[in-house]
Amino acid sequence: MNILAKILNQVKLHQKDIFLGFCIILISTISFNIGRINALNKTPIKITGEANVYQAAAGNSVLNKPKTTPVQPKDLRVVASKASTTKKYHFTWCAGAKQIKEANKLWFENESLAQKAGYTLAGNCQ
Repeated sequence: MNILAKILNQVKLHQKDIFLGFCIILISTISFNIGRINALNKTPIKITGEANVYQAAAGNSVLNKPKTTPVQPKDLRVVASKASTTKKYHFTWCAGAKQIKEANKLWFENESLAQKAGYTLAGNCQ
């Protein structure tokens, strides 16, 4: 038997494995090229503003901006539970205040009135 006949015989024996390997290589090559094409089609980043080098050199950088004060909440009332024995109060935006039943809510106009009544701020409410 010559070499060509031996090769054809081996190909016939392993026909499914050779076909599977060929398919994997073909799919991998196609996927890689699609990824490369997709990377080339991405829109570039465009910078529209100009850097003011002279202002940065003079020390007026972004880091030296004056700090803004945080926005104060509009509703300063606090709520406590009549049924609680711990004497803790919550701000209206805290999760603990939302868990108190409406019938058990004891309202104070501000934090200082609740403290004068002997209540302290709940630990999970800041």
